[in-house]
Amino acid sequence: MDTVSNEQTKGLNKLITTLYDGEKGYKEAAEEVDSVSLATKFRELSQQRYNFGHEIKPFITQLGGKVDKGGSTGAALHRAWIDIKSALATQDEASVLQECIRGDESAAETYRDVLKDTSYSSDARQVITRQLETFERTVAELKQLKMTYKNV
Repeated sequence: MDTVSNEQTKGLNKLITTLYDGEKGYKEAAEEVDSVSLATKFRELSQQRYNFGHEIKPFITQLGGKVDKGGSTGAALHRAWIDIKSALATQDEASVLQECIRGDESAAETYRDVLKDTSYSSDARQVITRQLETFERTVAELKQLKMTYKNV
């Protein structure tokens, strides 16, 4: 595998671990909140992160790389989701939403970093860009939801 393909594979695997962390974070959040509608939203976002990972994986194999299977223990994004546990302990929906926002803002930053590499195929760039836009919309939506729960 040449240097460009190796760098692309590293970037795509960074997205995979980002998505894995988000999937797990949202799954934990869904299990802990009292609000049925919020739990449903978190389960949908967890499934979306899983689906996004499956959209990225073929690009890694096309490059001749191997897909990382684990999460990013020790990585910055993992730390962004770690605080969800303390927020869940309080079962305060606004706090849980804030941690989900932090996790997705961190994920969006990872996506922006990966997109700085202009050597990805147009198909890969299209998928990465679409997923980034979804993260940005989700952050805005969660911020709106948080205002609702703050006022309860």
